[in-house]
Amino acid sequence: MSDLGELAFLEKEKPQRAGNGLSAGAAALFAALLAAGMLLGLQLARQNQGRPLSGAAPDFQLELFDGGAFHLSDYHGQVVLVNFWASWCPPCRAEAPDLQALYMQYRAAGFTLVGVNMLESSRDKATNFIKTFGISYPNGEDRGQSVTRRYRVEGPPESFLIDRRGNIRKFYIGSVHFDLVSGAIEALLAEPA
Repeated sequence: MSDLGELAFLEKEKPQRAGNGLSAGAAALFAALLAAGMLLGLQLARQNQGRPLSGAAPDFQLELFDGGAFHLSDYHGQVVLVNFWASWCPPCRAEAPDLQALYMQYRAAGFTLVGVNMLESSRDKATNFIKTFGISYPNGEDRGQSVTRRYRVEGPPESFLIDRRGNIRKFYIGSVHFDLVSGAIEALLAEPA
């Protein structure tokens, strides 16, 4: 085969390239990954659609473990932290002492905290968690997950900080620590009701 014939043969064997220098297969893979990323983004946006991150906090009533009841609307005029938790959740266990400390530090100034127990396997496990960590703030079981659905909580722990007028001002996903939240609580307590 002549050098010219061999060169022509080699040219035919080269993979076809898309206009930007990518092979056709690489371009197709890139397009598929881009489409998958867009689909995932849309699904996440739909999942978070409606999560109350600002505006009026959804009102709720919760039967407490001590037999009482908690009505969020009864705390209008106070700063409220609504914390969703479960006893089996390691980040919930990590944040429990800090939540108790926040409650003790600010409750006399017009702050309250309510724990909403979710996805629990037994009431005993939840009450043991409360006893283990010496929790004195109101806590109740979200039977039927109605509060969890109303706040569109995906998994514990998640917390919503509500101002004196009943508006959500902060949303925390994951463990809440004293230093992370105390400044926000103080700022909201300083605002007029």
